[in-house]
Amino acid sequence: MKAAWDIVTFRVNRIDPDAPMPEPGDEMRTRTGRRYQILKISPRSVTCLVLPRDAEEQGKVWIWEWSKRSR
Repeated sequence: MKAAWDIVTFRVNRIDPDAPMPEPGDEMRTRTGRRYQILKISPRSVTCLVLPRDAEEQGKVWIWEWSKRSR
């Protein structure tokens, strides 16, 4: 698990072109309460900064849900 202020990159399976898109500066949250500030978005990945739980809210907040890994 990464610590607060570390940079992480998530692989993206699929982006729905008709869905609203987050922008750099927005925040992603998981159901467990983990928080990330979005730094960069590409078609196959999202690069984020891990935020501490007590950080101020960053831009628009998106709820992130993990899909099952397929290998």
